[in-house]
Amino acid sequence: MNERILQELAPEVLAAVARRYGRFELAEDATQEALIAAARQWPADGVPDNPRGWLIAAATRRLIDALRAEASRALREGTAFAQGPPAGADVPDQDDTLTLLFLCCHPALSAPSQLALTLRAVGGLTTAQIATAFLVREATMAQRISRAKAAIAEAGGRFELPCDDERAARLGVVLHVLYLMFNEGYTATSGEHLQQRELASEAIRLARMMRALLPDDGEVAGLLALMLLTQARSGARDSSDGLIPLAKQDRL
Repeated sequence: MNERILQELAPEVLAAVARRYGRFELAEDATQEALIAAARQWPADGVPDNPRGWLIAAATRRLIDALRAEASRALREGTAFAQGPPAGADVPDQDDTLTLLFLCCHPALSAPSQLALTLRAVGGLTTAQIATAFLVREATMAQRISRAKAAIAEAGGRFELPCDDERAARLGVVLHVLYLMFNEGYTATSGEHLQQRELASEAIRLARMMRALLPDDGEVAGLLALMLLTQARSGARDSSDGLIPLAKQDRL
């Protein structure tokens, strides 16, 4: 149960921390450290009343520590980043996952790197799961994701929705990545289960957000419709015994 909660909250926590500090590469590391801390503490202490707030606070503390260490090496950045939010600061309610998705699909990255980074940051998959999907070693995938984050930083990627022209140029890649993310959830390439329903549901949720952002875009509407149509059959495809043959599926 804890693992499912952590996987569902990871993209929201990463987006919230990245938006606050504008440092995606540090926010991603801090979020992973917070998730590890939760995985160790929650089984013994219990899941907190506000797990999202707990994770954001934990990730924020770790990011501040990283920024302070960085500031000690570069004093010019100390003023901007050394101070953290006051104790008891409100946890932001804004959902920035769509902004995170556009950032992961930065044009400075290759298509495989865009997909790998999206599955890691937005989909919440582990590096090992992504490596299996790409048929590469885990260490290789870890390096690829690390290089992708560095490339975004070097290209000056900002944690904000791109302007209209840039968004239009990036939209095709974003939709492609969303579709691949949905496919990975609908038919998982690794793991014990045929489907990763949370991942497929997250892809649909993001597609709905894209639809709200671009209500007149036919490709966005078409992708959302395809996802919903496909997902409607998910319950008939598998059972506790595994994949149900097409001839035995309930088509009603």
